[in-house]
Amino acid sequence: MKNLSEQRLKDFQKLLKDAQLDGYVCLSALELRYFSGLDLDAEEAVFLLTPRKAYCLTKQMMVPKISAAPGFVVMAVPGDMLGAALDLAVEKKFTRLAFDPQCADFVRGEKLTQAGLSRLEGGLAEMRKAKYADELDLIKKACRIASEAFKEVKPLIKTGMSEEDVRVMMGLAMMKRGADSIPFNIVSFGENCADCHHTPSAKRKLKKNEAVLMDFGCFYKGYCSDMTRSWWHGDKEPAEYTKIWHIVAMAKEAASGLLQAGLPVAAVDKAARDVIEDAGYGKYYIHTTGHSIGLEVHEAPIERAGAIGELEENYVVTVEPGIYLPGKYGVRLEDSFQVTKNGSKNLTQN
Repeated sequence: MKNLSEQRLKDFQKLLKDAQLDGYVCLSALELRYFSGLDLDAEEAVFLLTPRKAYCLTKQMMVPKISAAPGFVVMAVPGDMLGAALDLAVEKKFTRLAFDPQCADFVRGEKLTQAGLSRLEGGLAEMRKAKYADELDLIKKACRIASEAFKEVKPLIKTGMSEEDVRVMMGLAMMKRGADSIPFNIVSFGENCADCHHTPSAKRKLKKNEAVLMDFGCFYKGYCSDMTRSWWHGDKEPAEYTKIWHIVAMAKEAASGLLQAGLPVAAVDKAARDVIEDAGYGKYYIHTTGHSIGLEVHEAPIERAGAIGELEENYVVTVEPGIYLPGKYGVRLEDSFQVTKNGSKNLTQN
């Protein structure tokens, strides 16, 4: 798998040149990984990117690791790495500097503002919407891990198990397949399925006839997956549950069937919501239809009413409509899709 972090760096440097900026300061772990391809903590390095060069200010102990990143001038500094980056900017006579406030904590954001840096809001987020080939490979792997883990775990779920029992099984199944970490792993039984972000309980046991909802994903080399499955456990499935399950499935099909480059983002939400509203369950659909995934579980664009913009090739988005009946049960069905020129590819189908 080719690492295209150097290409991302060059593309961002062109963005800086077009914006007539002398430099950009990277502070967050997300930015550091995006431009270096390395797993770096926010306290381990600061990048100063210019239209022509990329400087890495870091601790002496990190030099061997970061030297593996192509395109960087690596400089070991004692103490304050951000201060060293700002001093370097003064030394190089860079006057038009920027940072992304979405990628800075309050303290460091204030320091950069006081140093005269401008805010480049959304610039990196916009660039991150369309995934590079190496990012797609990592997301696809994360999706396979989650999908294959579910295939293993679902047949093992038995009456009497707790939500926590199943959560642990699912987490272990993803970890043994190579997941770095498990950012979320929701297991819900019965009435808890109507709670979109339920916290699994060690006390709540699975009964013979009730609903199950699992929403899970993993990180693999910094990139995530996201999928949800809902089903009835037992042989006495209520007609109402069957009805809402099929409504949600039709809503998901209606929305995912539209996916392609050039589609307005808001149209994804409308397609799913129209199906559920037309069936009389609109007030029980209480969240947006989906979001992009990548270095974060929830990235732009968000598929909601009023969303601005269109889908583009190599966006990776979820489609996840749901119906939630308080005190009874809920259904959510979710897959992750790679947007293509003429359609999409389901990355979590099983």
